[in-house]
Amino acid sequence: MKRRVAIVAGGRTPFVKSGKDLQDIGSLALGTRALKGVIDRHDINPATIEAIAFGTVVGEPGKPNLARELVFEAGLPGHIEAQTISSYCITGLRAITSIADAILTGRIDAGIAGGAESMSHADPDIFVEPSTGLTMGQHMELSAKAWDISRARQDEFALASHQKAIAAEQNLSDEISPMNGILRDTGPRKDGSLSALSTLGTPFDACGTLTAGNSSPVSDGAAAMVLMSEERAAVEGRKPLAFISAMRYDAIDPHEGLLMAPAVAVPKLLTRSGLKLDDIDLIEIHEAFAAQVLANADAWESGWKGNPTGSIPWDRVNVLGSSIAIGHPWSATGGRIVTTMANEMVRRDVRYGLVSICAAGAMAGAMLLERGSS
Repeated sequence: MKRRVAIVAGGRTPFVKSGKDLQDIGSLALGTRALKGVIDRHDINPATIEAIAFGTVVGEPGKPNLARELVFEAGLPGHIEAQTISSYCITGLRAITSIADAILTGRIDAGIAGGAESMSHADPDIFVEPSTGLTMGQHMELSAKAWDISRARQDEFALASHQKAIAAEQNLSDEISPMNGILRDTGPRKDGSLSALSTLGTPFDACGTLTAGNSSPVSDGAAAMVLMSEERAAVEGRKPLAFISAMRYDAIDPHEGLLMAPAVAVPKLLTRSGLKLDDIDLIEIHEAFAAQVLANADAWESGWKGNPTGSIPWDRVNVLGSSIAIGHPWSATGGRIVTTMANEMVRRDVRYGLVSICAAGAMAGAMLLERGSS
């Protein structure tokens, strides 16, 4: 019998720009808030949880296995086994995959996946790619030139991210457990404009096109999700938001484009799933940089690293805004994106959702969500 992995609940803390309101809070406290928020708001019985996979890139001193410390800090039963994961921006997606794989093989029936990141405590060197000595922004400037991604396209995309996030503020806030009196994400701007974006400098390259306005902000935050086998969800009387239908991870040489591995992962995921991009109802492309989204989209359409996907249906992409507006605490981004995607699939009553996330190290992860009967 083929088991299916159900997404039954998800939530997070507000995402806040690093060095601001959450700067004195570590990853453990952030993760605990997200974890307890999901359990309490969705009436999850902790006794039924068998495993936790939680990610962090900026480790908290003295707590090398953050996931296990979360069990104790959140007051969860000691029988819950836990593992900590670190894989840059796909860390959260990796954590989800770890729990999903355990459910698929029958090792467990219910688990929690997530990630927490206090980027306020990050060392500046963490933004440098060890294999090349260049920062992520410097690498993306090279890709923007290689793919001829103009400043105007990047600024237009960034402004749209803010506008969509502002319009979706209530739906996004419904997923948030307030922390330190902060009720919602602090990143989305109501006063954004193309003229304001056009005045910003290009810190990664004096003659470049990437700015603070068309790049994701460095952020603090955490996210958590509850996954169950379809059978366990039925026993508990829970209606799944969506099912995880397929997962894919790939990598390329950093010199081909540090954040261009989605050009491999997404076409392969679609081909293996027997789907075309036009079959997908909602698409979430993590917005590390506007240029990264646009370059990978051009790569999909052209078939640079796989089968051409056809034209990108931009009206289905990042419909509630994404990382440029909302923020990007590295390990929390996967949980945020998958939770929001699943909830939006329910609201729109659609079948397929596609997630694409790039990561340093020239890696990428892609995930297909599906609603409906097997």
